[in-house]
Amino acid sequence: MSHYVAPTFAGAERRLGLDTSPNNNDGAINFGRRSGDTYLESMIASASPAKLRMMLIERGVEVARHLAQVWRDNPGKRGTNEHSLKLFEIITELLSGVTDNSVEVCRTVADLYVFLCQHLIASEKNGDASMIDEIRLVLEIEAETWRMVCMQESGQSPAKSRATELLSEGINLQG
Repeated sequence: MSHYVAPTFAGAERRLGLDTSPNNNDGAINFGRRSGDTYLESMIASASPAKLRMMLIERGVEVARHLAQVWRDNPGKRGTNEHSLKLFEIITELLSGVTDNSVEVCRTVADLYVFLCQHLIASEKNGDASMIDEIRLVLEIEAETWRMVCMQESGQSPAKSRATELLSEGINLQG
């Protein structure tokens, strides 16, 4: 009995950043799709709910990293942009997958995603790249957790994780 809902396949290409439009001019092949898109689509179609969630979180990490870099490289272009909107969309999609409010861990995870949304909105007001780095760090820890879940699903034993290393270094996620 899972209390998380995986992102649905319908629209997963868009949430993971794939351009499936027929007018895509990015070296388009296969009816407007980039060569790697077909592979990613097949991964999405065959992925377990945990793997889909992990993929979405990993995409959030990438978007956060890119957003922070854009703000650092272009101090005059800070604030809301396509990258911050994509990050917000990913975080809200992750939040929508937490469905059982009667379970304490689900409430805690939902609160975490609400906090990340609020933190993102606050960072847009002043273009603070370090706040985006904080969001990225939380998402990296979350991705590591889901990597371990996926490894357990496939019968592999996880090695010492980055999350374990960070927590042993005394990172405080309480604020």
